[in-house]
Amino acid sequence: MIVLIISALALIPVFGIWGFLELKNLIKKEYVIESPDIPESLDGKKIALISDQHGIYQGKGNKKTFDILDEASPDFIVIAGDMVNGRGKNELKYVSEFLNGLKRYNKPVIYTFGNHEEKMHKYHPYYYKKLRRIAKLRSICLNNRAYSPKGCPDVLFVGLNLPLELYHSYDEDKLIYRRTKRVIRKHDRLNGYNAGELDNRYKILIAHDPEHMEKYAECGYDLCLSGHIHGGIIRVPFLGGLITPRLQFFHKISKGYYESGKMKMIISGGAGWHEIPFRIFNKPEIPVIVFKKTN
Repeated sequence: MIVLIISALALIPVFGIWGFLELKNLIKKEYVIESPDIPESLDGKKIALISDQHGIYQGKGNKKTFDILDEASPDFIVIAGDMVNGRGKNELKYVSEFLNGLKRYNKPVIYTFGNHEEKMHKYHPYYYKKLRRIAKLRSICLNNRAYSPKGCPDVLFVGLNLPLELYHSYDEDKLIYRRTKRVIRKHDRLNGYNAGELDNRYKILIAHDPEHMEKYAECGYDLCLSGHIHGGIIRVPFLGGLITPRLQFFHKISKGYYESGKMKMIISGGAGWHEIPFRIFNKPEIPVIVFKKTN
């Protein structure tokens, strides 16, 4: 018994070093979405999904991030929330630098806020206003808004921005359904479409919190892009992510590919980290989604 205890204690610094080094090993994770419902305009195109950076630089000036984007050559870059920690002024420089860096790709950059942007809204409203201004100037900021890319009228991106309380509770009042339906109706009205005229569009939801997966599926989305859970911080072989922000152990979803009804979901394990600089079997990642239309 003493030998086992000593051996376990000796492994603590080993796991500590491993968990710290894992943070620096940003990887690309590719997913192929195959479906006959994918429109011709989306066939063969790619989305790079960036989530949960929390103000972390992956390499000097985020070089590792840009290297992955250079290799992936995405058609759309989606930022699914938590680019910041929500603590104030110093984080605005990070957002501005990163979004400016993405201009080199000359592709749509779609940014939807997460819970940490909303924390800035609550605790640092002055800097939140500046964050919104930066996001609107340097990206397509989809906070409860919709966007149809040029040349892709049969594709619709919807950005869902949830109130903070829904990151720690369940949607008993059907806020998600009501809000996303209202967003789509407003988009169509502003663009001169009649109700129901474009019901066959391929709809992509950007929603930072994946915990409401079934609710998103009920709203009729084809694909949902999320983050938030950081892959569970520690990945246990055969069991998955250890813990979620709601302190759920071995939750059924933490990162990767999932399905709910006809909706597919990709959850990013995150490109950075928050509070605890530690990951095991859980490298930070940028998922790249490739669309393939099938017969």
